[in-house]
Amino acid sequence: MVTISTTRGAIEGVERPGVVSFLAIAYAAPPVGRLRWRAPEPPDAWSGTYRATAHPTRSHQAPFPADLAPPGGIPGAMGEDMLYLNVHTPALGGQPRPVMVYIHGGGYTLGSANDFDPAPYAARTGLVVVAVNYRLGIFGFLDLSRFGCEYRGSANLGFQDQIAALRWVKANIADFGGDPDNITICGCSAGGGSVIALMSAPAARGLYRRGVAMSPLEIAPAPPDVIGACSAALGVSPEALFAQLSAMTGGELYEFQARMRLAGGACVDGDVIVAGMQDGVRAGVNVTPLLVGTTLTEGEMLTAGLIGAAGRSEAAFQALESGMLDRIAAGDVSAYLALLNELTQGLAPEARLNRVWYDSFRAHAVRTADALARVEAPAWLYTFAPPTEHPYGPTHGADVPFVFNSLDPARDGEMRVYYRNEPRTRALARLWSRAFARFVECGDPNGADFPVWPSYDPSLRACLVLKDKPEVVFDFEGARLRAAYGMT
Repeated sequence: MVTISTTRGAIEGVERPGVVSFLAIAYAAPPVGRLRWRAPEPPDAWSGTYRATAHPTRSHQAPFPADLAPPGGIPGAMGEDMLYLNVHTPALGGQPRPVMVYIHGGGYTLGSANDFDPAPYAARTGLVVVAVNYRLGIFGFLDLSRFGCEYRGSANLGFQDQIAALRWVKANIADFGGDPDNITICGCSAGGGSVIALMSAPAARGLYRRGVAMSPLEIAPAPPDVIGACSAALGVSPEALFAQLSAMTGGELYEFQARMRLAGGACVDGDVIVAGMQDGVRAGVNVTPLLVGTTLTEGEMLTAGLIGAAGRSEAAFQALESGMLDRIAAGDVSAYLALLNELTQGLAPEARLNRVWYDSFRAHAVRTADALARVEAPAWLYTFAPPTEHPYGPTHGADVPFVFNSLDPARDGEMRVYYRNEPRTRALARLWSRAFARFVECGDPNGADFPVWPSYDPSLRACLVLKDKPEVVFDFEGARLRAAYGMT
């Protein structure tokens, strides 16, 4: 154990090879009682020495997918008192270190700061890595603004939590060896979508320097209205819904969310997130340099998960497709549908849904890179495409272990997140991990082990494709797909 003095008091962490981990540090007050569904408030001070040696509570959620979970499963109990973060630092003194703040994914209904252990990555790269919890599902993305001004912004409490965590990092990370002026936010899926959404959050301005968005999930253009459906399901009037929900325990609320199949409702609400990505970038709300990209076969794992949960239902496939079309095509779906029909002609319905999943992530990534380039903000676009023997291919989430180089040589030969843990795979992980670490350190992923990877420019449209080796491809999408994404 290691105990240090901070501006908030003494704190004890866990010492491991090359790194000290401080777990379950409160960055906001517990969101329980009167604070349920309210904006995060500052945490209480502690007296004596705070023992930051055990993983924090996670938000109520479904079990983590077994194929993506680390060996031994995800640590931490579940509950509402979960606004904590974990700090992993390779040094507590000397020159301040660059900081990566990791925002977990999971469709805004799943995940936590405990999903994986970034301590070895911090030790190898010299970065300070912070992983954050935020409120999920019905706790973090339910629009209750009609019930009083104190619930304004409740549609995006999860984003408000992320901003509160960034404020904490900015104010306190120097005590843990980090540089408060060199903070990069990073995430995959909903975490990547969060990174992009925060570029349209005025309250996040100045809290970080750059972002990394892996397979970013685009947020909805407005809060979904679920008040009527929820009140009907509980047998109360819409006016009585808030009191009914408030009387329920956290576990009961989660069970209600699952029964109602309420998805993460992250959205443009006008208060926390004030605009969609392109409008936010054009308006300069919170523009930052970005590393952004997707995997080559995003959809295979997601479609398989849907089939595993609900069976092979073409009606469910079509409902998902319908819900994603507007965001893929930026409003005009005719060109995209024509191309989709052509690309998937004669294929099974699940193959068509795989393509729709891919385009839902890819369109958001490419449009974001393009929008940043048009305001002269640097963005680097990539496609993660290393071959694998797994039938899912380089699918959604498969790149995270490569970014954090978390393929343990002691487990040689096993399948780890759809890739065989073998020397070739580990070499690619080291390569990809170094590029991301360079971006966190200095804002440019280029290095001697890469071909020259230009930032995105609408006239060249450079994209780095990581296969067995990295290769820069120009206009990876092609004119017709870009047009289907609503781009010129």
